[in-house]
Amino acid sequence: MRRVIILLGIILFINQTEAQVKLCLDSSLKKAYIKRYGFHDGLMCVPFYCDPFCPTPYKKNDTSGLCGKFVFVDTGFRVKIKPIFDLPCYIEPRFSEGLCAVSMDNRIVFIDTAGKVVIRTELAACSANKNRVIGFKNGKAKIYKGSGGIRNIYDIYYIDHTGKRLPNTILVKVKLKPKPVLVVNEPVKPKDTGALVYTPIYTMPVFELPKSYPKGKYPVTTEQASFMLNAIPHSDNRMLIYFDCGPYQLENMSDDDTVYCGKFVFTDSSFNVKISGGFSLPCGFEPEFSEGLCAVAKDGYLVYIDTNGIVKVNTGLKSCDTIMNKASTFRNGIATLYIGDKQVKGMYTTIAINTSGDRVRLLEFDELDLAERKLGMFKNLTAEECVNCFVGKGKSNGIWFLVEKSGKIRKKLELK
Repeated sequence: MRRVIILLGIILFINQTEAQVKLCLDSSLKKAYIKRYGFHDGLMCVPFYCDPFCPTPYKKNDTSGLCGKFVFVDTGFRVKIKPIFDLPCYIEPRFSEGLCAVSMDNRIVFIDTAGKVVIRTELAACSANKNRVIGFKNGKAKIYKGSGGIRNIYDIYYIDHTGKRLPNTILVKVKLKPKPVLVVNEPVKPKDTGALVYTPIYTMPVFELPKSYPKGKYPVTTEQASFMLNAIPHSDNRMLIYFDCGPYQLENMSDDDTVYCGKFVFTDSSFNVKISGGFSLPCGFEPEFSEGLCAVAKDGYLVYIDTNGIVKVNTGLKSCDTIMNKASTFRNGIATLYIGDKQVKGMYTTIAINTSGDRVRLLEFDELDLAERKLGMFKNLTAEECVNCFVGKGKSNGIWFLVEKSGKIRKKLELK
């Protein structure tokens, strides 16, 4: 018995330790995540980004299987539910009354706050049926079971916390036009005069036609649009957003756009989808456009795409593995590739490339920076000379140089 108690204690300790992996985010990104995803029952579903430059490095194996995946975190951004689930196509995972609808093996299931499956609906999470659910409220959840054949026709019903279907009557609200109406008359003979008059006995309202929504557009309220434009980088009129399909989106978007549900896309500042496929998120950083190019993952490798989603540069670096390669945005035609060390976690070899993907020799210098930003450091450097140039210190001799983009040394610099 004593051995059993000790074993149970060890298992409990391990489980508690695993639950303490903390997502490393700065304060502004935390606020953006809370605004974007929100806590429900004290948990929030967010993508786990592994920043190799986190001030407090992760311990060995802490982030194994987490990078680039969705997890549930608590208010302290500690991982509480690891990526044992996937995102359903037409639902944004949110807890309510201790349960949350997610996808497992392409089936919609409800999990509890510990990640344990409590209800199996047997509904396809991603299919032409477009099945979806509305979370629990007052002890019941609303299920929309798609027909798969007739567009926008659903079997709508409620289930309780055990998954049992409830015999509730579902009332469907239909928006009606006040006019015109079809009036049906029937002759009535008054007793006193004997004259025939026609008296309306009922009216038949005319239904509105379904509203048509533009295709390829992410629907947001004015308030949400303003927040997202301020919170999300969108250089070159491209910004990365997660195309969730919450109630507002489902009610205000074209049915054709449900193919984007649960995916990351690039939109313009008017939220028109511009790049929707062919890429995924790298593990070590979040994609951002600069100078018409953006580093993303494609077929497991880091590539740079243009604003139309066409691959322009193949780096040959894996996008998600144990060494956590990283690629910077372009600045003045130069980007930096961070190649992870296979032996020492967090160590990187850096090389510089131009917009054609060719290597340039700039990284043979330490403390490399744009010349215009270091103008005040040197006696013999003018503003005219700084244009399209860098300054850097030779790795072997410690001497400062003015360096062209190609890596060619223009002249030696003298500190003030």
